[in-house]
Amino acid sequence: MPIIENLYVTHFKCFKQLDVKGLGQVNLIGGKNNVGKTAFLEAVELVLSSDKPIELLSAIINILKRRALKADDLQEFFITDFDLIYYLESSCNLKCSYETKTSKICSLEKITGILKDSSVGFPEQMGFPVDLLKMTVNTLDLEVSLEMFLKSPQIKNPLVKVTSYFISSTKVESRQIAISLGKLIDLGREDFLNNALRHFDDTFYELKQVVTENGVVLKLRLNNQNRLVLLSSLGEGINRYIAILCAIWANKDGFLLIDEIENGIHYTNYPTLWEIIFKVSVEANCQLFITTHSKECITAFNDMQFEVTNCNAQYFEFYKNLKTDRIVAKLIDKEQLQYELTHQGRVRGE
Repeated sequence: MPIIENLYVTHFKCFKQLDVKGLGQVNLIGGKNNVGKTAFLEAVELVLSSDKPIELLSAIINILKRRALKADDLQEFFITDFDLIYYLESSCNLKCSYETKTSKICSLEKITGILKDSSVGFPEQMGFPVDLLKMTVNTLDLEVSLEMFLKSPQIKNPLVKVTSYFISSTKVESRQIAISLGKLIDLGREDFLNNALRHFDDTFYELKQVVTENGVVLKLRLNNQNRLVLLSSLGEGINRYIAILCAIWANKDGFLLIDEIENGIHYTNYPTLWEIIFKVSVEANCQLFITTHSKECITAFNDMQFEVTNCNAQYFEFYKNLKTDRIVAKLIDKEQLQYELTHQGRVRGE
């Protein structure tokens, strides 16, 4: 997949009009709360998941599910016409342009088109059982109880799935790590992962997949110990670190979205994290879109821009323009960013 250089968003969530130009291999987005950092990741996800109408609706439902799990309110979570329209208004457009000068557009027409076309066989293709689906085709009236949907053993749902290209700000599921690790192993990159683990913490030796009656379990071998330790029993930081490294290789020649990358990782490990990310993103040809709240994380990112020169990294500051009441994405080069970080500039990463 070629690198996305520009992304233009209109009427999507908090964005009335957003034009992000000059995207690179690794893109870090900072800013205060409620300036659309996560919404921007979702816009990227939707525009890259919209080759077919079915894939676009699938991506929207996965985003809604992630939001519900993050808020711990899945018990009350319903997908309605309002939810869908909130994500893709009739005037919403997401357009990205690539380094190859080609472009891609995502809009609500792809959703309404599949609903209005009775020949598509919407309920069967989406995997919704008829008794859980209430739909008026012409008005986009769709309501599905995901609680019932997920719990029913008869349903194989192609929509609600673990995605390896989005790492949420919350704790990463072991299943998601296992899926990415399997792809990394297929690519023969176990040595890379284990070397990166030792670089992160020299007490770690290697990550192992152990097959049990209940499925695959991830365990770590520690230095000077024969006994394997459950990965899930260790801290959130090492789980997140492993999840990120595996996901980059799992999305070789593609893209990866990471929300609040610093969560669970101690600030002393930020330089190591960015060093690995810069190097492996180039090797795997994976374009990364990352958000952060941490000034220390931004500082470590910028320091690495001066050290690793073969990776095209960019920092964008999101903020609301008080005159226009619109969110703006400001591209800040490494020299300017370094000055602002060291001279109490207007970096809003904290």
